[in-house]
Amino acid sequence: MKVTVLMENSTPSARFAARHGLSLFLETGNARILFDVGPDEAFLENAHAAGVDVSTAQTVVISHGHSDHGGGLDAYLDATAHTAPSAPIYVRDGAFVPHAAGTPERHNDIGLDPALAENPRVVLTQDRRALGDNLLLFSAVDIKHPIVKSNGVLLEETESGFKPDPFRHEQSLLITEGQRHLLVSGCSHCGILNIMDKAERLAGAPLDVVVGGFHLMDPGSGRVEASEFTRELAKELAARKARYYTFHCTGIDAFALLRDELGERISYLYAGAQVEV
Repeated sequence: MKVTVLMENSTPSARFAARHGLSLFLETGNARILFDVGPDEAFLENAHAAGVDVSTAQTVVISHGHSDHGGGLDAYLDATAHTAPSAPIYVRDGAFVPHAAGTPERHNDIGLDPALAENPRVVLTQDRRALGDNLLLFSAVDIKHPIVKSNGVLLEETESGFKPDPFRHEQSLLITEGQRHLLVSGCSHCGILNIMDKAERLAGAPLDVVVGGFHLMDPGSGRVEASEFTRELAKELAARKARYYTFHCTGIDAFALLRDELGERISYLYAGAQVEV
């Protein structure tokens, strides 16, 4: 599978824009998948600079209902209205519910534009959705491993006001290439180990590659998870078979700790990066 990073928090190149957000272009076999669309239209400019035509994507996936992953959806719809009008956009049911960061009393909107839920190209998914023989979207992850503390400032609107977000609107992508199994996750709010557990149950085998953010950094404050938590996570990841590619909400400081344990088995991808995994 080839991964092109169309948007990420950082880039070493003046050719690309950097924003707090994520967008990936995945090419596997005959499938071309746009996975998340960043916070705004800048991912389209980066795609052009990288030589990627997003209108060739047969499938679009929005990993969860936060604007740093789906804020560019309106721009994508406008840009492809006449070139790729049939490409479905898979969004987990509940992703268009208002989401916020802060406290129930004082918070900032970080949700998707709810008007886009009515677009005919948007397909709401449930616990599992096959996108072909070798592509499977899934959610409903069991929380057995600890999750990050930074989730505590993320909220979802309910009938009784904003409450802590249970992340039922988060979905991940399992890709099978021959005998290889690859996981693509956005922010892994449900915990990367929990998501990996679910993916391996669905695949019936260990994962070979994991591409995802691990949410070890709070974007609002810039604080990172306790080093003890990150080091323990690194040991758990090292005990598994997979090769890891991370970015965005993992954060550079946490990545350094992960790399201490995982060495060359983990890489950080930035805006404009292209890699065969």
